Amino acid sequence: MKHAVSIATLILPLLLQAADPVFVLPTPNRSLFDHTEEGNQSFFAPTTSGIWQSGRYGCTRTSGWQFHEGIDILHTQRDRRGEPTDPIYAAADGIICYVNDNSGLSNYGRYLILGHKIEGIEIYTLYAHLNQIEPGVVLGRKVLAGATLGRMGRSSNAAGIAKYRAHLHFEIAMVINEHFDHWFAQRKPGQTNDHGPWNGRNLIGLDPEDIYKEQSKLGSQFSLLKYIQEQETYFTVLTTAGDFPWIKRDSALMQPSDTNTDQAYEISFNAYGLPTRYRCVELPAESPSQGWKLIQVNEAIHKAYKCSKKITGKPGAYRLTETANEWLDLLTYRMTP
Repeated sequence: MKHAVSIATLILPLLLQAADPVFVLPTPNRSLFDHTEEGNQSFFAPTTSGIWQSGRYGCTRTSGWQFHEGIDILHTQRDRRGEPTDPIYAAADGIICYVNDNSGLSNYGRYLILGHKIEGIEIYTLYAHLNQIEPGVVLGRKVLAGATLGRMGRSSNAAGIAKYRAHLHFEIAMVINEHFDHWFAQRKPGQTNDHGPWNGRNLIGLDPEDIYKEQSKLGSQFSLLKYIQEQETYFTVLTTAGDFPWIKRDSALMQPSDTNTDQAYEISFNAYGLPTRYRCVELPAESPSQGWKLIQVNEAIHKAYKCSKKITGKPGAYRLTETANEWLDLLTYRMTP
C-alpha cells in the first residue's frame, strides 16, 4: 500500500520552516564525525564490493561510472536474529509527504519522504529500506527533527540486502517538477508510474555527507541556500521555456539580472545536474529549437565526474546527452490548459 499527497495541493502551502540546526542525523550512527578511516567504515554501508566509499553519495560505484543518489548509513543495533533495529529519525522539521509500505514496488523497498521549507527552498528527505514505519506516520502530519519515523530494515524489490550490509538509504533532494505525473503519461505512454510525483526520477539530490560536515563546521553560520548557490558550475543552459514550475517554486535561487523578462533564463547546474541558480536574460534573436541550448561547460568537472552523463563530445563541440535533454524536458515542462 502506498499513500501520497499532491505536491501542488498540500505540501507547498504547508511546509514548515526548519529550525536551527537545519539537519540532524537520521539514525543513531554518529561515526560520520569521527573523521577517521575506522569511522567511515562504521558509518557507510558498502555494496557487495566491500568498499565503504561505495556507500557515499556521487560517482562512488563501478569505478566512478555509476551515480549513487544518497548515502547508505550502516546499522548500529541488531536483534538476536541479526536483523537491524536502529530507529529512523526525521532529519529536519517537516511534513510527511509520501509513504510507500509495499516494498515490492521499488528498489527503495519500504520508504517515506518528508518535505521541508528551508530558507525559501523546498527540500525533501527520503528514508529507504525500512523494516517498519511507525503507525503515527500519516500523510500531512507535521513532525519535528528527531521524531521517530520507523525502524531500519532490508526491504527492496531487488536482490536481498545481506544482514551485514543492513542500512538506511538517505537522500536530501529537490523535486524537479510537480507535474511529473502528466509529463510521464505524455512522454512514457504504456509505462507504469507507481509513485506519482514522488517517483525517484523526479528527485535530484545533494550530498548529505558534505552538508552534515559543513553544518558541523559552520554551526549557526551554515546556510543551505548559500551552500546550493556556491556549488561549482558544471554546465550552463539557456532556456526559453518561460515561467516553468521550478522557477516559481525555488525563486530563492534567482540571481540579480539587468532584465525583467520571464521568457528566457540562464540556469547553472552542478556536477550531478542540480540547478543551483538562475537569472533572467533577454530573449535570443533565434530561439533554441528544443526550448534550451548548452552555452557553457566546465571542462575540469566534465573530466572528473564520469558518472554524470549529462554532457558528451569534445572541447569546442560539447553537447547535451539524450539523458540530459530528457531531464531538461522534465524540468521545463508546463501544464497546458
